[in-house]
Amino acid sequence: MLGSKYENLVKLKENGFQVADFEIIRFEDALENPEKIGEILKENQGKTVQELSNLLKSFLEENLKKDFALTLSFEKYAVRSSCNIEDSETDSFAGQFDTFLNVSKENLNESIMKCFQSLYHENVLTYAQQKNIAITDLKMNVIVQKMVLSTYSGVIFTANPQGILNESVIVVGEGLGENVVADKIKTTSYYYNLTDKVYYYEGEKDYLSREQIEELIQISQDVTNLLGKYLDIEFGIENSQVYLLQARTITTIEDTNPLILDNSNIVESYPGISLPLTISFVHSIYSGVFEGVSRRILKNEKELSKHTDVFLNMVGSSNGRLYYKISNWYTLIKFLPFSKKIIPVWQEMLGVKNKKYDHEKVEISFFNRMMTYIYSFYELASVPKNMEKLNQKFVTIFDNFYEKFSPDLDEKEVIELYNQVEKEVLSCWDITLLNDTYAFIYTGLLKKRLKKKYDNYEEMANQLISGITNIESMKPIRELITLAYEKDNHSPEDFQHKVEEYIQQYGDRNLEELKLESPTFRTNPEILLKKIEEYREDLNRLSEIYQNMNASEKQFDRKLDATTKRILKKCMLGIKNREISRLNRSRIFGMVRSMILRLGEIYQSQGLIENQKDIFYLTIEEIKQMVTQKENKMEIIQKRKEDYRLYKSLPAYTRIIFMDKEFNKHHTSVNTKSFYHHTNELRGIPCSNGKVTGEALLITNIHEIGSVKDKILVTKMTDPGWVFLLATAKGIISEKGSLLSHTAIISRELKIPSIVGVNHALSSIQNGDIIEMDGSTGVITILQKNK
Repeated sequence: MLGSKYENLVKLKENGFQVADFEIIRFEDALENPEKIGEILKENQGKTVQELSNLLKSFLEENLKKDFALTLSFEKYAVRSSCNIEDSETDSFAGQFDTFLNVSKENLNESIMKCFQSLYHENVLTYAQQKNIAITDLKMNVIVQKMVLSTYSGVIFTANPQGILNESVIVVGEGLGENVVADKIKTTSYYYNLTDKVYYYEGEKDYLSREQIEELIQISQDVTNLLGKYLDIEFGIENSQVYLLQARTITTIEDTNPLILDNSNIVESYPGISLPLTISFVHSIYSGVFEGVSRRILKNEKELSKHTDVFLNMVGSSNGRLYYKISNWYTLIKFLPFSKKIIPVWQEMLGVKNKKYDHEKVEISFFNRMMTYIYSFYELASVPKNMEKLNQKFVTIFDNFYEKFSPDLDEKEVIELYNQVEKEVLSCWDITLLNDTYAFIYTGLLKKRLKKKYDNYEEMANQLISGITNIESMKPIRELITLAYEKDNHSPEDFQHKVEEYIQQYGDRNLEELKLESPTFRTNPEILLKKIEEYREDLNRLSEIYQNMNASEKQFDRKLDATTKRILKKCMLGIKNREISRLNRSRIFGMVRSMILRLGEIYQSQGLIENQKDIFYLTIEEIKQMVTQKENKMEIIQKRKEDYRLYKSLPAYTRIIFMDKEFNKHHTSVNTKSFYHHTNELRGIPCSNGKVTGEALLITNIHEIGSVKDKILVTKMTDPGWVFLLATAKGIISEKGSLLSHTAIISRELKIPSIVGVNHALSSIQNGDIIEMDGSTGVITILQKNK
């Protein structure tokens, strides 16, 4: 009956939070004849809201006590409402009642009177009617509190009210809190991702240090543990001390069915920003592939239709970045037998750091579940055979495409060819997902079996699965090194022919190759020629790399029992096929990229877009529509370019939890604050053995990379195109990744140490630091800081 605002202050005070002293004046204690309110309402039915408001306020003025006996005495007071149903979980009444700050003793009774009277403001009565709340149920209590003379004041939203559950928002300004809440002064908003512990701010002035931000976030999490999940907390900072002024529930937030976007693994293929065309194409491909997998393991149209929304929504995007809709992945895995055992293995292989998930079973009849198990076992057992068929079929798809494609095709011919490629690829590409599962399962089984027998099982696993004979991922770099090393052995004409052969076979492999907007050796041959010359700058080192790549593999000498050998054989087959499909995947994107660039050329000539590469700011659906609907797209492209300028300035979050649907941020301007972790030792997942010492080179933008020769590279993640960088590096450290990530596979084959899954690597190591990394143990030591 005293209102949640007062009750929350009592709980905060009792639990040791800094809350300014306060007391409460109860509605029943302050008002004479409260029963007459019902009589007034009954006698004046049909009156307007304004008329009722005037009548009820007059009643309060006549019947409220003229002197409120208070036990606490201060120089200045804050007078706040605490209506009995204010700030409830369903009805906030936010901003409806009056608050008075900096109140002197002389004006205290008057302010209390006005606060009581605000119970019957017109806006309050209208709000109550809209919410079907009886006016007689409204009871006003008034909090009288010591005034905190804040240097800075603000509000902490423990969840972004727009609908992001793992993002807290701190709105802060100079002076008193009421000015911030009422938008009377300029404020700065800090957006803090609770998963990654990074933030950015929007506003003209940066009021808070990182230490103050962390303190406020910690306070808000402690208050959340006490009062509930989603709150807005008003605070004031006086003499560096944080005071809590009030805390209430955010009534617009729900978490009954949250949408979790997680960039584990997918960030290796799509690091940083991806343009709309790439995002729409990826969504189309994933939808088709997962629908195919679902048909393989369900083989039941009725069951399939129940989960269509899941299978067709495996990826999402926010702020120009691609994510897995990870909850849907868990749903799909739950159809498999032994899903509780498969999920941890899958999490480890994909590098999923947040292991929590909904353990509730997928609803499916006993018969259908048994049939699903049978189909799953059959499909997994058939993976090697089906992958062999796919590898052969893809050669035909690839060769047929380049027989048909030419720079002279018109738009209808290009779209027709696109549809043909899409149909051919989607009809068989789903087997690659099952092969990933196959590789994950046997890699997990191998590690589990080694762990039982050997202390150095991580090191052993790396040695056992490295050196896969002629692994597909290594062919582009092996052929490129050979091209650079043997350049002087060829005439200019022969060398040019060799370059053209290389581009035809491997021209789609490059940095960020799965972004359609990325340049590749095929679209920009000058990049390949520049890379060749980079390798030839140090012929001695080039010779050493050439000899190493062409040396016969030394098999890891360790006696294994028959069962472990069988598991290892299946594990290596799964990894080998996985790397083949990864290279072929880059070729699929290369085919699509060639077609898109041709369409960009056509639409530019038709005046529908300003330049050829603007086409990457459109979606696949929009591009297809342009064949028949000749609509000028320059305005929408310009708007998206403006949006993407903002997206580039936002932090790259590993996980975003939306209340329901994902959305993009909209700000006028933002500032991202970098921070530094003070530590001399870090740990991660050891993926390629060896211990080296060298100078650290941080790579945050692949388009601004200098020489990597003999450097230890430190990055957020890698993609398959990094093979051309790693060839001359000493080692690689990545914040993302797992034992089967691109970083791990390539570094093992190049015989350079690698450590992945290193938390805060980019904020702990600086350019020029001398570091030691041990790829056998996963330990990184910073030996000397770059001053």
